[in-house]
Amino acid sequence: MGRRITVLGVVMLLLLILAACSSTPTATSAKHKAMRSTSTTSTPHSTTTTETPPLPMGAQGAVSAIPWAHVGSGWLLALWGPNSGAGAGPFPAGDVPTSQETTMLFLVDPLGGRYLVATLAPPAPSSLAGWSGDGRRAILTTFNGSQTTVTQIDLTTGQTSNQFALDGNVSYTRPTGLAVLATSSTATTPTITTLQRYSMNGSLQQAYPTSFGQVGAFDGSVLSSPDGTQLVMGAAKGLALVRNDGSLVSQLPVAGATNCTVTRWWSTGVALASCYASASSPQLYEVPISGAAVTTLTGPPVAPDYGDLNAWEVGNKVYLQNAGACGSLFLGELQSNGTSSDVTVPDVDSGSSVVVIGTDGSRLALQATVGCGSGISAMWFNPTENTTSVVLGPPVNGGGVIAALVYPSPLD
Repeated sequence: MGRRITVLGVVMLLLLILAACSSTPTATSAKHKAMRSTSTTSTPHSTTTTETPPLPMGAQGAVSAIPWAHVGSGWLLALWGPNSGAGAGPFPAGDVPTSQETTMLFLVDPLGGRYLVATLAPPAPSSLAGWSGDGRRAILTTFNGSQTTVTQIDLTTGQTSNQFALDGNVSYTRPTGLAVLATSSTATTPTITTLQRYSMNGSLQQAYPTSFGQVGAFDGSVLSSPDGTQLVMGAAKGLALVRNDGSLVSQLPVAGATNCTVTRWWSTGVALASCYASASSPQLYEVPISGAAVTTLTGPPVAPDYGDLNAWEVGNKVYLQNAGACGSLFLGELQSNGTSSDVTVPDVDSGSSVVVIGTDGSRLALQATVGCGSGISAMWFNPTENTTSVVLGPPVNGGGVIAALVYPSPLD
C-alpha cells in the first residue's frame, strides 16, 4: 500500500484529466514576462550573532537545537518514514504496512541539515497539510473514510497542541494560521462542494458560498489573500472573490474555459488558475482579481504534457508542473510558443514522478516519487546550473519522504 501524497490542487486536476472537457480556447499569449518585482520568497527572521548556525548536509539535530533566527526561505518541513517509496503491488523487502509505520517530522535547513521535530507513532499520517504563516506550527491529517483527523504540531517543541475531526481536506488560513479552511464534497447528485472555516479547536466559524451566478459551482480549490481578508475560490467557469465573512466581492469568468482550479498568486493581485479549454487537458491562466483582462500563460498541452497544473518563475524562466500519462507528474519549462518542454532533473530516475513543492527564488524544491506511487526523496534543484541537492530520503538517510512543504510564501 503506497502512501498518500496530498497536494489538493494536483489531485483534483489529475482526477479532472480523466474527464473529457471541450470549449473554445482564448487567445494564447505565452510570451515570457520579465521577472516581476513581487518577491517569490518569504523573509527569514532576523539573525543573531550568538545563535548556532544551521547544520551541514546530512547532520541531524534535536528540536531544541533549531536555530529559529535563521528559519525562513530555503527551509523545508517534511514528513519522512523508514519505508522506501513504492507503487502498487507487494511491499518492498523490509517495509511494513502504513498502519504499522513510525514516521518522523523533520525541519530541513537550506544546507541539508535536518532537525527531528517529532516522532509519530503508527499509523502514519496521510498528509502534511499545512505550515503556518508564522513558521512555528504545522497540521498533519489522517483520513478515515470521509472524516479527517487534524493534528496541529508545535514545531518549537514537537508537541501536539490541537487535535479535532472534520470532513474533507484542510489548509491554514492566512496570514499566520489561526484557523483552518476545510473543503469537502457531498455524496449527492449533483455533487456539492463546500468550503468552511474552523477554529483550531474544531468549532465552525464560517461557511462560504457553494455556487455563483456567473462562474458556477465551487470546485474545491481556494487561495487566501496574503493578509487573509479575502479568498479566491475556483469554480466551474472561472474564479470568485469573496470576503472573509463569506460575502461576494466579484466573479472572474475565464472565457471559454471550464473547471478552473486556483493554484497560487502569480503576482500581486493576479491569481494563477488551471482550467480546461478546447482540449481535454488543462492550461494555465493569469486572472487579475481587479477584473482586468485574463491572459493565458500556457497554450493547449501537447503530449507528453497532458495538463499544466501550476507554474513558478525561477531565473527568468517559467517552470511548470505537468501531468504525464497514467497519473504521473513531471517538471516542464515554458517555451515561447506556449507549450512545455520536459526538464530532466539530475538524481531522479527516469520512471519517477517529479512533484514541485515550491521555490526559494533561485531554486525549485522538488519531491521525487515512484510513478503513481509514494515518495522517495526531497531535493533542491538549481535549473540555471542544472544541479540538485538531495536533503532528505535516499541517499541521505534512506526511507522515503511522504510529503514536504517549503517555508510559507505570500504567493503560495
